Amino acid sequence: MTIDEIREEIATIDAGIVDLIKKRQSLAGLMAHEKVKAGRPPVDPAQREQVIARAVDRAVEAGIDPTGVREIFGRLVLMSEEKQRGCMGDGNLP
Repeated sequence: MTIDEIREEIATIDAGIVDLIKKRQSLAGLMAHEKVKAGRPPVDPAQREQVIARAVDRAVEAGIDPTGVREIFGRLVLMSEEKQRGCMGDGNLP
């Protein structure tokens, strides 16, 4: 592969990652509505840790940097929590 071909493939993957983040955020909004119906708060520290631990385990299995994956998933979870807060009327997002 040439440098340009590799860059093009990376750009395609990056676009897919953004699309998956959008889908994850949409699901966070649905989760907020379900949590409201169930009378639950937007943040669940135990679930947060479970999601991050699952991602780190997968990173180890895949042979990629688990510390980096922990940071990425920590940010993704924070984005989801903020989305849920916003949907519940207690955040800075719609």
